[in-house]
Amino acid sequence: MSPEHIALIQSWGYWLMFGAAIIEGETFLVLGGVAAAAGMLDLSLIIGLSIIGCILHDSFFFYLGRFLGPKILMRKPNWQPKVARISYMLNRYGFWLVLGFRFAYGLRTIIPFALGLSKMSNIRFFIFDLIGAIIWVLIFILGGYYFGSAIYLLLDKLSLTSFAKEHWIIATIVLFAVIFAIIYMIMYFLKKHGYHNDK
Repeated sequence: MSPEHIALIQSWGYWLMFGAAIIEGETFLVLGGVAAAAGMLDLSLIIGLSIIGCILHDSFFFYLGRFLGPKILMRKPNWQPKVARISYMLNRYGFWLVLGFRFAYGLRTIIPFALGLSKMSNIRFFIFDLIGAIIWVLIFILGGYYFGSAIYLLLDKLSLTSFAKEHWIIATIVLFAVIFAIIYMIMYFLKKHGYHNDK
């Protein structure tokens, strides 16, 4: 990889991580961890930015539900069954729902919105959401970091480090494919065992 490409990643990588956390894109968090393992991004900084991005995303939808929830539900009646289901889940799981809703694929936007409609206090939501954001970010970024470290160690053992740097586009495509396959397998496992939002 040329110095220009590395400089580009270092210049825009932090903004990308921040944006990825706002849209809750796990793949980019994993790739950020891989980039940190390669020394192109600072690990602690991308973790911090990603946590802030998560909190901004969740807080926006929480306060949207808190202040405009009833009006929005009148305009979007198809959201009402989901909100009712989430209210049931909140009564049943409480703290654990707020802690783990990022892993509920397909419901990660509607859940904080529904929580805003509930009687949960602002500070209680913030504390629980912060804990959940930290866990979610650490799982994917550190997963990518240690995965990347293992890959670089393997390349070094096989004397392929220079090849990967010279043909970084191919290496990036392969890395994307591996990460996508891992995430697909995780989602398939969750769906098979009843953790998908369609269950």
